[in-house]
Amino acid sequence: MILILFLVAGLLFGGAWSAYQQGSKFFTLVAAVLGAVSAAVALAWMFGVTGQ
Repeated sequence: MILILFLVAGLLFGGAWSAYQQGSKFFTLVAAVLGAVSAAVALAWMFGVTGQ
């Protein structure tokens, strides 16, 4: 599951970069925030911060 979260984060960051190059500020922000959340959750889960 952690690997899938990292893959999703990478796709979202790639989408943010693509949206940035096209000049879409809204979709850049949305994709970047979702990518950051996905990466943060993956890291927290990987290091056991979630308390499980």
